[in-house]
Amino acid sequence: MNKPDRRLAGELLQCGRPQAPLLTCIHGGGCNGRYFNLPGFSVAKAAITRGFDVLLVDRPGHGSSPPSSGSSAIDDAVQLLPELIARTMNAQKSRALTVMGHSIGGAVALALASTNRLPISAVTVSGIGRTPSMAALTWLATQGLRDPEPLAEFFFGPNDSYDWRGPLMLRRIAEPWTFRDVQQILLTWPIRFDDIARAITVPVGFFLAQHEHIWCADATALADAGSRFVQAPLVEADLLPDGGHLYEIHRRAPEFLERQLKFLATACEA
Repeated sequence: MNKPDRRLAGELLQCGRPQAPLLTCIHGGGCNGRYFNLPGFSVAKAAITRGFDVLLVDRPGHGSSPPSSGSSAIDDAVQLLPELIARTMNAQKSRALTVMGHSIGGAVALALASTNRLPISAVTVSGIGRTPSMAALTWLATQGLRDPEPLAEFFFGPNDSYDWRGPLMLRRIAEPWTFRDVQQILLTWPIRFDDIARAITVPVGFFLAQHEHIWCADATALADAGSRFVQAPLVEADLLPDGGHLYEIHRRAPEFLERQLKFLATACEA
């Protein structure tokens, strides 16, 4: 009997430069790889303009990727991603590789960087912290075992901090949440954070929004999380102003994205 094909799906968007570094984007929960290419809020478009080729990944069980076969959404993605990335890079002229992750995808990005299985030049993440907020833990405790739909207020900053078109675009890529993913990121990820952070040896960008409601995101919590990347040659850990968890659709997202892309491009040139 043939084994099922467990290769992850990904979409490669190219900038046209022969030596373009590859930016792999890993999405969070309740969506797919198109999170990074939303019309009007496209991370991919900005990265292509900046000279990156962009690989939009569908995590296991999302988009066109096969379901996760393990008990850990993070570990399953980390196991499967190197094959997709290596296959993509085999067709690239540049060997430079960077990774960007959001929310659960940020946990995957950090875990992937900690394995040293790929020649990653730098990793940058947003919407993933070290310590979950009491509000998020209290909400989780009320969910039983059914697949949850997290509260909308977990994802946005004040009404004037985001573009009203953002939520409309997000609905186009919405996918069901799974209890396992939410439980893992809130209960298991915090236990693993320090060991994963300690193993990363490349530059790290670690960002949380001012109005983040899923993770503890005050200055003390951010500095504490950033201090765990003891082997990283450079760590930028910062609070993003005037926005919430889904910062990529907030009004100040373009300046944050430019900062991320500059950080990654500098690491590729080093």
